[in-house]
Amino acid sequence: MLPVVLDTNAVHRDPWLTRDDAPKLVQLAASGACEIVYPRVVIRELTRQRIESAREAHGAAAHGVAQMGLAGIDIAQTSSLLQNAHDRIEADIDDAFVAMLAKTGIRSVPVPDVKITDLLDRDLGRRRPFLEIEHNKRMKSLGFRDVLIWESVLELLEASEPEDTVLFVTFDVGFIAEDRKSLHVDLLEDLDQRGIPRERVRLARGIPEAISLVEEFLTDTAADTAAGATAEDLFGQESPPLVEPTIPDEPTPSTKEPAEPARSQTPVEIAVHELKRMSFAVPHSSLVRAATDALYDLVNEDVSEQLSYGGDHEYPSFVKFTVPIPEGATITGIDQTKEFSFEESEISPDVLVGTAEAVITLEGALYRGDWFIGEGSVTITGQINDHYLDASAEVEVKVVVEIGIEESGADVLGIVLEDVPVSPRSSYDIPLFDIADEEGEVGALTES
Repeated sequence: MLPVVLDTNAVHRDPWLTRDDAPKLVQLAASGACEIVYPRVVIRELTRQRIESAREAHGAAAHGVAQMGLAGIDIAQTSSLLQNAHDRIEADIDDAFVAMLAKTGIRSVPVPDVKITDLLDRDLGRRRPFLEIEHNKRMKSLGFRDVLIWESVLELLEASEPEDTVLFVTFDVGFIAEDRKSLHVDLLEDLDQRGIPRERVRLARGIPEAISLVEEFLTDTAADTAAGATAEDLFGQESPPLVEPTIPDEPTPSTKEPAEPARSQTPVEIAVHELKRMSFAVPHSSLVRAATDALYDLVNEDVSEQLSYGGDHEYPSFVKFTVPIPEGATITGIDQTKEFSFEESEISPDVLVGTAEAVITLEGALYRGDWFIGEGSVTITGQINDHYLDASAEVEVKVVVEIGIEESGADVLGIVLEDVPVSPRSSYDIPLFDIADEEGEVGALTES
């Protein structure tokens, strides 16, 4: 069984794997195809995030209720219900994780017992997942919890069979290499030191890619089983039963149906048919890998308007979505939420078009006068000067990738990010806690 270890940043939007494509991973675990593993460190991080989010929502709701009180409305019962709901949020979150871990194919692993001196040596040696960043003109070390998550992965590997693989789901900069396609060399050296082959750890940069890799693992396992199976394994006996083919009597000329003349194909039709046949010769997992690489390669790309030929200002060619931060914005984070699906291009049979959905994080400068226009979709994180603010925003986008199918494999021809139609209730509303009225009806307070 393939263990799928979840990092905090892979599920921070969906801790209980209930939205988008995440339930498919839960179904795969329930079927025995894989095992979802929550490091206890991850559960505690997610719990803190949910509690802090609930506190912020409670503060906003309490402020709104207090404003109603200033208008002369009796708010005593509402305030009491609101406070009671807030007081039980931590227990509700704990119960949600207990229910999650009770499902078939899902479990947690304890916090690893790591020597303090080993942590100190790793930190001082600037070895990932530890990172040093500049904060208030001073260097600050980060990554303590990430080290414990990585140690959880190593303990899983050491406790499993020598040929077993672990799938690690993360897009945290502390774990991945600069190419964003593999684990950082410091982590690979950890494997070497423990005598663990590097290929025993595979990286998935999100839940959708993890699903694809689990399905690939299933396919490979089935192929290996079939290749090593004997006739007795396949047919339940020493050799498959021989069945003599039944050859029908040749009809007499008088009873034979007149055959319609076969229409010969034109050279163009023959070429198109061959290209279609070749298009689907590339494994689905290779298509997913190529499309996913193209998506995550957009991290740190500028999405602001740029001076183009002729003196006009245009967005980069891949930007087909509404950019809420107009000046100097770059993509600082990507969280793919839906799997890639592929279909043949209408333009060419040897080109496939892959589509998915993702949430991208943008950071950049926002003119003060534009802030109120984008209020609600943009978060202010600091002040640059009297005229500009540091801002960040999260945007849901549709990902469209064109992939050329060649004899050597899949070749990405282009990628664009488009706007996703917004439903009346966003799929990213986060239930925080419930309030029951006098009749016992429950309504969820949410954060959009």
